[in-house]
Amino acid sequence: MPESPSMQIRVYRDEDFDAVAALWTACGLDHAPNDPSIDIPILRASKHGELFLAFEGGLLLGSIMIGHDGHRAWIYRLAVRPDRRHQKIGRALVHHAEGWAALRGLRKVQLMIRETNPDVQAFYAKLGYEVTPRTVMARWIEPGDREKAEKIKVVVNLLEMTERPARNVVPTPQGKLAILKAEKMPVRFFRYLYAGVGDPWFWYYRRYLSDEQIASIIHDPKVELYVLYLEGSPAGYVEIDRRAEGEVTINHLGLMSEFIGKGLGPWLLAFAIDTAWQSDPRRVLIETCSLDHPSALPLYQKAGFRPIGQRTEFIDDPRLTGHVPAELEPRLP
Repeated sequence: MPESPSMQIRVYRDEDFDAVAALWTACGLDHAPNDPSIDIPILRASKHGELFLAFEGGLLLGSIMIGHDGHRAWIYRLAVRPDRRHQKIGRALVHHAEGWAALRGLRKVQLMIRETNPDVQAFYAKLGYEVTPRTVMARWIEPGDREKAEKIKVVVNLLEMTERPARNVVPTPQGKLAILKAEKMPVRFFRYLYAGVGDPWFWYYRRYLSDEQIASIIHDPKVELYVLYLEGSPAGYVEIDRRAEGEVTINHLGLMSEFIGKGLGPWLLAFAIDTAWQSDPRRVLIETCSLDHPSALPLYQKAGFRPIGQRTEFIDDPRLTGHVPAELEPRLP
């Protein structure tokens, strides 16, 4: 019997977790150390893998996980409901995963099968997979290995402004400029801005957050997002956070790399300061760190901010988890 004509294959969503965990348990894929609560978040944090699910209506029929190491693709977690096997659902999932690999220019798909699973080996043999003589070596990652992972030293400076500054008007940069307040900014657009502005400076924290967590911040009525446009293109943004009583924090002020050096930074900062003081707070706060643009700290001090504290943090290298592009290099203290 062929797979159901109403079957659809789509990418995993957060709400699918319980159904996927139950499927893997029913298919015997939950033996230690496999843990979906660990494995799925790791996969989703990577840009080099995907978990596909086959559905018929709201019924989960099967799953397949695929990832690549830059040279070859690997298939994992192929599972089909026991009562829906021999209906070409597994075949459809494998072909879908192979298409994912082909679109990325990968020329080889590999997988590992336990010797105790001859039926699985026969299934893949029918799809054209062959046994290749290789010695596979492995070492389990121990809990202590995470502590040995590379850390990046970050020196964070906190600055404050306790009164509205009396300053000269900042020259308006050339070009068609606009600053628009974003009402209910889509999370996808926020992620685009956050990455476009922050990747060179290793902005990483909100990359660890789910869409729901980000939405709870940027859609808070006391959080304001302003996007700077130059010639119709987004050039940067700033976040004004009024959630703390009597304080306003200027967050994530920055420019896309293509727009740095055009005089936009001081102009956007002046706008942010004026906007922050509109609610007459007791003080306005801003942070910068040793990973930021080297002119950030002197720019803030020139604008009237005064350093009030400094702390040193050692963060996990976000390149190792795929949250920051691997080719970037941090600006060290």
